Amino acid sequence: MSDDDYFNRGSWSEKSGAAKRREEEAMKAFENVRLETEARTDLKAGSRETIQLLKPSCHLTQACWKSFRAHVQSFEGWTAKRRAATEAEKKESKEKRKSTVYFTMVSFSVKKSAKNNWKVKSRNQKKRQKNDTSDLSSCESGDDFEIPARKKAKGDF
Repeated sequence: MSDDDYFNRGSWSEKSGAAKRREEEAMKAFENVRLETEARTDLKAGSRETIQLLKPSCHLTQACWKSFRAHVQSFEGWTAKRRAATEAEKKESKEKRKSTVYFTMVSFSVKKSAKNNWKVKSRNQKKRQKNDTSDLSSCESGDDFEIPARKKAKGDF
């Protein structure tokens, strides 16, 4: 204890060694599932595949969950969620903790095919072209570019 009668927790780690180990296990499990799922050819475009990744026995602390979720979401189309286990599910999985325990699931949203995205892309490109009046990349010098005249507002003379 310090002179002010409180503990200085500034040098304490946010994650314990066991928590870090469980987080690494979760990331390895996710990597295996990710590679298997992305390699599958039977998934339809626009569909979502949800996989239970971790049982409640593999408890991720709040700090570990935050970094694990960020890791999962760093891959395009992937999200991570966790769901609180019911009392019956706790008994079934032989979990003895009285606190809330979670099932961790990852979901993969399969990209829509290029044919489906074509209309959306073409609409967005038209909007951008309509809004973009200054394409200087094709000009050799600034002399070829003409600045549009400013419209007069009410009250301007």
